[in-house]
Amino acid sequence: MASRTVVLARLVVIAALLAFIGSLRAEVVTLAAGVHADLGSHTAIAPENLGEIANSGLIVGEQQMLAIDSGVSRAHGERLYAAWKARADKPFAGLLLTQPHQEFLFGAGAFQAHGVRVIAHRDAALLMRQRCENCLTHLRERLPGGLMKGTALITPDRLLDSAIPIDLGERIVQLIDGGQATTPGTLAVFDATSGTLFAGGLIASQRIPSLRDARIAEWLAVLEALRKLPVKRIVPGFGPVGDQGQISDMQRYLQQIDTAVRREYQRGASLLETVAAVQLPAYASWNEYAVLHPQNVQYLYRQLEDADFK
Repeated sequence: MASRTVVLARLVVIAALLAFIGSLRAEVVTLAAGVHADLGSHTAIAPENLGEIANSGLIVGEQQMLAIDSGVSRAHGERLYAAWKARADKPFAGLLLTQPHQEFLFGAGAFQAHGVRVIAHRDAALLMRQRCENCLTHLRERLPGGLMKGTALITPDRLLDSAIPIDLGERIVQLIDGGQATTPGTLAVFDATSGTLFAGGLIASQRIPSLRDARIAEWLAVLEALRKLPVKRIVPGFGPVGDQGQISDMQRYLQQIDTAVRREYQRGASLLETVAAVQLPAYASWNEYAVLHPQNVQYLYRQLEDADFK
């Protein structure tokens, strides 16, 4: 009897552990007919969430379907591929990478292994070659224990020089060229049929975006252009599904940090003084504020320095 009790107790613990791990993994939801999203944990990359913090998507047409972003690892990509095939048994028009960020691209190898062509902007592919091997090294350190097993940096199969429509059969999706707004080769995807915008790196909801490569004026201009689309729902790169209010939130953060950093720089404050001075309490509750916001202040300050010394 005692032995049976111990076994049952162990099974209860294992079940609870599996449920906990499952709650940390991304969540697949159907947003509209033929439109699905895989919603990440939106926190920092950690073993507990398997690094699955970003959002990915699928749009299904009458003849083909388009996968949008591929996750952080080969295992993440395999899970996404299986999830999408379970929702529609149609060929892929491709896997579109919206940006050359680690959370969105390292699952692409899984899609390629299944014969899916990977599509990216030419500028994004160039940045991937220049930087992403280092990203992969850091990810292996942050996600030990085989979580990054089999993950490798791939070369996209199709390079885009501009945003083009993609015909999925009775459903044409529009690609939006974000230029250099967030990173070189930024893309977003708009499905007019459902009014769904997959915003990629252009929007992070309730999470501080990284401004490492940002061009604020260009970013704000692209966001204003997005506002003119007949958007019913937005799937941001990070964060919950929302509406056009997410565009306004992102604009306000970018405008406020840009204004504050310029003010400190123009009055002669040092980098350290500027980091200390530029606090935006309205965004302190956003995920990664303590880490990414000070980094963003440094990025913008150094951009101003670089412009002065050119």
